[in-house]
Amino acid sequence: MMIIKTLFFKTQLIAGLSMAVLNFAQNAPVSINQDFKLNTHYMTPENNFAKAGVEIKDGYIISGQNFVQEGDAEYNSAIIKIDKNGKLIRKTVLGDNKDFDKESVMKTVYGINNNRLVQLGSKKIDKRSYLWLREVNDNLDVLQDKVYESVSAAATHDPVVFNVPDGFFVVSESAFSRDLEINLTFISNDLQKTDNHIISFIEPPFDFFGRFDYSAALVNNKFYLITNGVDERNAQDTSSKYKTYILEYDLATRKVTKHKKISEADFMSRKLLINKDLIYVVGVKDTGEPISNKIGRRNTLVKVLNMNFDKVKEFNYVPSPDKGKFSEHLYDAAIVNDELHIIGEMYRSGKFSNESVYLKFDLNGKLLDDRFLKYGSMYSENRLIKIVPLKNNELMLLGKGEGWRVIIK
Repeated sequence: MMIIKTLFFKTQLIAGLSMAVLNFAQNAPVSINQDFKLNTHYMTPENNFAKAGVEIKDGYIISGQNFVQEGDAEYNSAIIKIDKNGKLIRKTVLGDNKDFDKESVMKTVYGINNNRLVQLGSKKIDKRSYLWLREVNDNLDVLQDKVYESVSAAATHDPVVFNVPDGFFVVSESAFSRDLEINLTFISNDLQKTDNHIISFIEPPFDFFGRFDYSAALVNNKFYLITNGVDERNAQDTSSKYKTYILEYDLATRKVTKHKKISEADFMSRKLLINKDLIYVVGVKDTGEPISNKIGRRNTLVKVLNMNFDKVKEFNYVPSPDKGKFSEHLYDAAIVNDELHIIGEMYRSGKFSNESVYLKFDLNGKLLDDRFLKYGSMYSENRLIKIVPLKNNELMLLGKGEGWRVIIK
């Protein structure tokens, strides 16, 4: 009965969006800040997010969430090519959202070795979800289409890629949520060979009742991973009291070699970055200050650790009085040119307003820039969720304004 209700809701949602998406048109670029090379949007406002991007020689390839119906087919993902000036060159929709038992999702694109491009997602076969890969060229033609049935992969969190000389690793979440497993899947350059490593959070030294979100980094053949979990060994915990755990996994020995709980319930991690033998854990901290809708206020906090997971320092961001008081939600971060860049959204208390936020710090924690980037009407959801480092220390900021929002900084 629950599946029928879910399907009915999804069908209603997509049907309601279909005409708007079919009438899709690109708006002209909008320059809000003079130092942005590009600030524009694509698709329509309803539930569409740009989520991943790659720079190519004549433009950018961008992928993400895009609900659309074309004839009898319903899609949930798309990939586009734009030139350096933001002109849309080509768009392709994909995925299957009509039959829940066959649902496939692919919202990513990554560059791998030899200037090749791959998309990663999750495809259902016989009601089970597996890692799905497509190799595309810079004209969005599909060169290879593969499903790795040895790797169970969920669509909850989009897979990420780490390149190594003979191939690349894909980090994905198990499709069986009760397993609380993360896959580290090596795929060879020819896409034919795989080797799957599994990190389980229901085996010692972990004993999770629930887990939320994760981020990873690869350094010197070792994976570093953070996740937010509820420790089942403490009966006082509830699903809202997450703690942040960090671990080191050795690819050679296939073992967790170090682990540590680095926060209690007032902090939720979002991003793990490693730079010059320091670990930067970027997240949000509950300040304990109530706001109008009875949700606690959260502000950005950066925890800096050494490679033994000992605390080196931490710094945070609180909006200045002239910017008002916000409840903050941060989604992504990157270190480029010895600067820490952070993006997300912020809700202003006391009135309806949510704005994209961009922050920049030096690595000692000094705030270098903070901007609240309004876009479109006050009723359009406004969120930045992904940072893509580009050539020449430039950044691509992706998310949603009125449809897919793409900023080149």
